[in-house]
Amino acid sequence: MTPEAVHSRLAAAFGDRIEAFEDQLHDPVTRVRAEALHEVCRFLRDEPDLRFAYLRLLTGIDRKDRIEVVYHLFSYVHRHAVNLRVVLDRENPEVDSISDLYGDGVWYERETWDLVGVRFRNHPNLKRIMLPLDWVGHPLRKDYVRPDVYHGIPTSREKVREAGTVTHVLPAMHEEKAEEIDGFMRLNMGPHHPATHGVINFLLETDGELLRKATPDVGYLHRGMEKLAEGIPYLGNMPYTDRVDYLGAMFTNHGWALAVEKLAGIEVPRRADFCRVIASELNRIASHLVSTGSLAMDLGAFTPFIHWLREREKINDIMERICGARLTYNYMRFGGVARDIDHETLDLISRWLDHFQPIFDEFNRLITGNEIFIRRLANVTRITAEEAVFYGLVGPNLRASGIEWDVRRQEPYSIYPEFDFKVVTGQGWQGSLGDAYDRYYCRLLEITESVSILRQAIAAMPEGEIRGKAAKVLKPAANEVYTRVEGPRGECGFYVVADGTDKPYRVRYRTGSFTAMTIMEHLSRGLMIADLVALIGSLDIIAPEIDR
Repeated sequence: MTPEAVHSRLAAAFGDRIEAFEDQLHDPVTRVRAEALHEVCRFLRDEPDLRFAYLRLLTGIDRKDRIEVVYHLFSYVHRHAVNLRVVLDRENPEVDSISDLYGDGVWYERETWDLVGVRFRNHPNLKRIMLPLDWVGHPLRKDYVRPDVYHGIPTSREKVREAGTVTHVLPAMHEEKAEEIDGFMRLNMGPHHPATHGVINFLLETDGELLRKATPDVGYLHRGMEKLAEGIPYLGNMPYTDRVDYLGAMFTNHGWALAVEKLAGIEVPRRADFCRVIASELNRIASHLVSTGSLAMDLGAFTPFIHWLREREKINDIMERICGARLTYNYMRFGGVARDIDHETLDLISRWLDHFQPIFDEFNRLITGNEIFIRRLANVTRITAEEAVFYGLVGPNLRASGIEWDVRRQEPYSIYPEFDFKVVTGQGWQGSLGDAYDRYYCRLLEITESVSILRQAIAAMPEGEIRGKAAKVLKPAANEVYTRVEGPRGECGFYVVADGTDKPYRVRYRTGSFTAMTIMEHLSRGLMIADLVALIGSLDIIAPEIDR
């Protein structure tokens, strides 16, 4: 169903509470009255021919004279999308929460309150998520920088009193902590802990070994990337996208390039698309090596991780030949790539693929079929298909629950439709469908599919230019777009609002790790602490991708 058809259904059902259809945009938007939003979202989610059960993204935008909240919804059943917009009073931006309809909405709304200042009525826990509880102001407001307001983190109660900006002091941390809660102890797992996969804190409520729940406490790596993007020309923001996901920088490069190319109408030469795919699939393999290897290490098997690090170093050598870097690549350019992949490098990739196959088989013998490893993961933290969609899971975490959805296949971009590859889904390999072992094994099988794509791309590599025509200083017309790529942790999305200048007006990143964290509290209830380590590793969480 097209966005126009969805708008017509809404107009028929809700009358003048559906204000307008903004079809001049690359991504059409239906504008809804704020008081009708919750009812409209429920209608879109529950109607059989609509079934918009996936909240892809929620974005707050300060338009200086008003606040807008944009909702990107999607239906896996019917494979169609719709975007909603509500316009709020800037002095009192308030709208109903949809967190009861979409599980990932809890965190999206907390983030929008924290950074933009939108209040969501009936939200179960509306407090800051990226910034400390005693932070002053909302950084993504356009008038945020004010010399008369103290924006720093207080170092003492006296300093706060001197600043005169708050009337009471909360602990300078993200969550309030207590020593004991109804017979349960509350303990910190992190923020510096090898099993948290980055600087993340999990607040555990436990009776010693059994968890009542584990609450993620994030924001330690928040660098304000969306705010930074507002003050940087479009091309200058490319290196910053590397830092969104340091294990999958090619994908964040690619997603940003696609968004700006869509805004500016830039075409990409065919050889450049091949270079992008080859670099990206090498990066996917490298990321999955770290993910599966570190999961094994978290559970006590150190040797497999060393094997994978050795192979990742060989990929890094190839990536250094391609773009001059080993981690933050800055390889994509609007209209193409920074450097060509020469025939010698293509031959080097082919030889490494030949070398890698027996190593892959050895890894499977070493750990994948290991009885202890299977017992630690099989039937642990099963995620049903309904839960995966409700909490906005993407990538292997979604596919492990049996949903065949890969952006490369279902919403194709670049030249991926030309390649023959399987969309790997969970099969209940050693236990129940959607368990921790399924999530591990899906990533392992995706490595073999990336190998297949690389062989096909190398064999079909065309001659030609590696960069199309693009202005040195881009000033796209006022518009807004959402583009997505299939990264190692699933859908990596870029929502960009242009205003006709050389800098974006608003940039919003959608990452798989952020939404993966929204299901943690739900899955952690009743787990052993050791199983929490398996859960974190099986979700492939990257802290910078959460915080941005």
